[in-house]
Amino acid sequence: MQKDYILEMIEELGRVLRAVISTKKSEPARALQSIKTVFTATKFETKDFFDSLNTGELEAFIKEKNIHYSTLDTLTDLLFEEADIRLDMGEYATVQRLINKIDFLVAYIAEKETEAKVLSLKRGPQKERLQFLRTSLK
Repeated sequence: MQKDYILEMIEELGRVLRAVISTKKSEPARALQSIKTVFTATKFETKDFFDSLNTGELEAFIKEKNIHYSTLDTLTDLLFEEADIRLDMGEYATVQRLINKIDFLVAYIAEKETEAKVLSLKRGPQKERLQFLRTSLK
């Protein structure tokens, strides 16, 4: 039962991710609102709460609430999209904070996948995208 719920949630997050990607250039405010809404369906409850956590607090919260790494992976994809939107809007301080969290999440997810003996082909492209964001801020 718990596993079915997690899979349903990941599928729903994937649908939102597709919607965000398709609207981020034409309707950035709508895409950001969609990202914000997604967080209400997670254990973070609000995007503002997620944003208020530093990486140490984020790690403690993830462990305390036992948030599955696949859920975090989809949230990370959404954060990448948010970073792209914020970069286009010139919100460089926000992008820097997002980069710090994305960097932590990519490493955390990779660690959990290694523990679960799961091989993901996403980590390499995510690290490249993270480097692109860093370079874009300079």
